[in-house]
Amino acid sequence: MIESAGLDLWLSGIREQLRAKTYKSQPVCRAMITKPGGGQRPLCIPTIRDRVIQTAAKVVIEPIVEVDLESSLFGYGPKRCALDAIVMVHELLKEGYTDVIDADLTKYSDKILHNEMIQCVARRIEDRHVLRLIKLWLKSPIEEQDRDGKKRIKDGRKNKRDTPQ
Repeated sequence: MIESAGLDLWLSGIREQLRAKTYKSQPVCRAMITKPGGGQRPLCIPTIRDRVIQTAAKVVIEPIVEVDLESSLFGYGPKRCALDAIVMVHELLKEGYTDVIDADLTKYSDKILHNEMIQCVARRIEDRHVLRLIKLWLKSPIEEQDRDGKKRIKDGRKNKRDTPQ
């Protein structure tokens, strides 16, 4: 649909909304994903428009915050993967380390306090416009289906914690 309507026109519309500070995030679609061990976890899916803007922000922010990440974190950041973690574990085993600490951060994203997260990000990202975008995404309305299959939109502005994954 975007390409048929004109990609350049669509992108210039986004650019104008960002420049004019009139951009508002659209509701994310919450889907429940079945976990392998049982239970479910929510996954919030942004619209294509919001995902494009989020990706652009990530491209700008990532090199700035990447320098603060521990070298032993393999789940986040560019050029880091599970294979890197396996190689590191193998090297540590060869050095004689044998203890393993396993931590499961159950529902971690449900417990993130927005104000504290923004303060943490603001230590590295000073641009108030970028911080405003992050706040908007944290407060995105959430569209979900109730038990009767009816769609409803939950106002995200009331949330003080929890991040739409």
